[in-house]
Amino acid sequence: MSKFSGRLVKLGIGRETSRGAGVASTYHVPHVTFSYDDKVTQARLEGGMGVLADSEAAFVTTKFGAGDLEGEVRGDSFGLFLYSLLGTLSTAGPTDSAYTHSFSVNNVVASQSLSFTVTDSNTTEMYKLVMLDTLEMAAELDNVLKFSASFMGKQAASTSDTVPTLSASNKYTKKHLSFKIAANVGSLTAASAISLKNLTLTFSKGVVLDDVLGTAEPEDILGTLLGIEGQVTLNYEDETYKNYMRDGTNRAMEIKWTDNDTTIGASTNPSLTMRFPKVDFFEWEPNYALDEIVSQTFSFKASRDVANSLAIISTCDLVNDVASY
Repeated sequence: MSKFSGRLVKLGIGRETSRGAGVASTYHVPHVTFSYDDKVTQARLEGGMGVLADSEAAFVTTKFGAGDLEGEVRGDSFGLFLYSLLGTLSTAGPTDSAYTHSFSVNNVVASQSLSFTVTDSNTTEMYKLVMLDTLEMAAELDNVLKFSASFMGKQAASTSDTVPTLSASNKYTKKHLSFKIAANVGSLTAASAISLKNLTLTFSKGVVLDDVLGTAEPEDILGTLLGIEGQVTLNYEDETYKNYMRDGTNRAMEIKWTDNDTTIGASTNPSLTMRFPKVDFFEWEPNYALDEIVSQTFSFKASRDVANSLAIISTCDLVNDVASY
């Protein structure tokens, strides 16, 4: 066994075609931070024994994998995170050598699972039935678009899988973002883009271990909900968003990244488009800091548009040169 740097750790991910069966990695995902590993739950004996010791023994009752991952949003591998998040995929193309991957909400608790292959200087291990629990995307002024995610899955198993060679993929920066708000989804295309200072978008799946008697491993790992919230900061030029909060106004929202520095085929740019048909606004707050341009920050939450039978996220389209996921 040898000592090693965290930069030497390699993470490979793949989409399981059969939940929990494990699959070879299709993408090498560079990480900024990575903490996924084996975890346990213990039952501890704490009964009084006539002495001051507060413990007699501990028994491992549940074994599973869990942890966090942070990195840059890359135009190819990020499709697997979106697949795990929403659960259903339809792919069209190629058109001008580009494919459009349309992800949509699959309203089942046993959603799309992933496999992780983790290689360091001492071991190579596979984690099966990995479920995305939370996903946050953060767009900041002087950085690439980043994500942070948390996962739960089965405990490590030995594997002969190897992490694929890292491939080049497009990334997104501040100039690639377009943010729109309109009265309804049909008005978003014609709406003007709004200038932002930063944006965070958070998805929650409510993942739980489905534990049963008779085994230390969870029988399944399931997602119980889909929640979407976000936060935006921009210059304080009017009271539009303050009034949205006060009046309980709902609006449609589009968040789109278009990498116009990269071309697929003759003229197609990689892109990621998300549309939310019904969002409400809360936690509006101004920032009157001295010697700064006064700004405002507000939060929003997406809901299902029952009146128009639209899902909580009505569009999630990823355009790239990947033929299939």
